Amino acid sequence: MTNKNNANNKVKILEGITPQTIPYDELFSQNQPVILKGLVKDWPLVKAGQESAQKVMEQLELHYSKRPMLVYIAPTEIKARFGYNKNCTGFNYTTKQTTIPEVFAFIRSQLIQDEHDYLYINSLRFDEGFPELAQTHQLDFTHSEFKNNHPVSKIWLGTESVAAAHYDQPKNIACCVLGKRRFTLFPPDQINNLYPGPLSPTPGGQVVTLADISKPDFVHFPRLKEAFENAYIADLEPGDCLYYPSMWWHEVEAFDRFNAMVNYWWMEAEPYLGSPMDALLHAMMSVRDRPVKEKEAWKALFDYYIFGDSDIVRAHLPPESHGALASLNENQARRLGAMLRNNLNR
Repeated sequence: MTNKNNANNKVKILEGITPQTIPYDELFSQNQPVILKGLVKDWPLVKAGQESAQKVMEQLELHYSKRPMLVYIAPTEIKARFGYNKNCTGFNYTTKQTTIPEVFAFIRSQLIQDEHDYLYINSLRFDEGFPELAQTHQLDFTHSEFKNNHPVSKIWLGTESVAAAHYDQPKNIACCVLGKRRFTLFPPDQINNLYPGPLSPTPGGQVVTLADISKPDFVHFPRLKEAFENAYIADLEPGDCLYYPSMWWHEVEAFDRFNAMVNYWWMEAEPYLGSPMDALLHAMMSVRDRPVKEKEAWKALFDYYIFGDSDIVRAHLPPESHGALASLNENQARRLGAMLRNNLNR
């Protein structure tokens, strides 16, 4: 378990709110993690968990769509930490298509064993796996930010697990349904101190750290010390939720023999803008290995056209000449995409 003394920053806690009274403007203005204490304490699955983990399993089995899903399976040696193998060419777990009754039967068969295998169902769409429950376990998303970006809900189920620190492009509200969880979070600018693994392969489709955040090894990963100076640690009980912004690194520990979490992901940017990861990969191909002076020149161009003030870039130009320098709409984004595809196919 991560030592709280390693983190310098306290996570803000909001209490007394309900799924219908989430103060989104306040959340978004923080640009940091915020715990929403007891936000979903009245959800049916959370109340079932107050009786027992078995009650939650029963409810999930009762409302299961029978849709096959992918489960991660790992031996006792990994100590619940799902990630890379030793040489980062693969993973320390296997995967297989299965069903909820099969997963729960396996977990029940090992409940009294001190040492056991670890099972992890991650990022299953809630409305596909449990459509009826998805309707009765919701948050209010009438804020203007969700007009063109309605959140997608996912459910995460399994034994004890550690999801190694990684980032996601969407914003996130994670709702702890059953079992205690700990999130250790780092701002995006800490990537240099978090020792990311390879771009491929990746567990779950995202780059994860090679360092064990829950048991930091400062000898092999000395820059972790600086990362922890900027870290936030959020401990969640069932019924608690955590909001965190886009691109924040987070390691997630689930501590109980059976755990359940539901989260909501959404992008703030317009959907037609595409994926910045595509631009990053293309920059690796076309910019990264150029001579240093060329890279410095390209950095200046990127700072001017991409990361700087877009109003300054076009302020001295007649409006009819703005072209790609204008604020993008869907049609302009399509034209730029076509231009890019044409250039890549030369």
